[in-house]
Amino acid sequence: MKKTKPRGFTLIEVSVALVILSWVLGSAIFMVQQYADERLRLRERFFSSSVAWNRLMERYQEAEGWNAKAERPRSSKKGIAEQAGEDWRWEMNIEAAMGENLYRYQVNAGLKDSDRFATSLSIFLIDKP
Repeated sequence: MKKTKPRGFTLIEVSVALVILSWVLGSAIFMVQQYADERLRLRERFFSSSVAWNRLMERYQEAEGWNAKAERPRSSKKGIAEQAGEDWRWEMNIEAAMGENLYRYQVNAGLKDSDRFATSLSIFLIDKP
């Protein structure tokens, strides 16, 4: 009588393979989620930086006398700007610096509905606030 070896995998081998597969798939899903979260964070920082930079450049153009006075009131220190189809809030802080008529302009910007700012940019200008 000839003995034949059983063919196939044992239950333990299948279980170990499933555990390894689930570990690999779980790690892959975790990495994709981290990538998506980081992508959203970078997008928010990029657009909020654009909003802050635009406000600082407007202030610079006013200081240089390039903008007409009627375009934007100089007293505007807070506002909402649209960028990429979303509303972004911004706040400008002006502080006197060392030197005659030298001021530090800092703009914080973030999503309108967010409780925090995603970006903070600043410049120094010779101006009258």
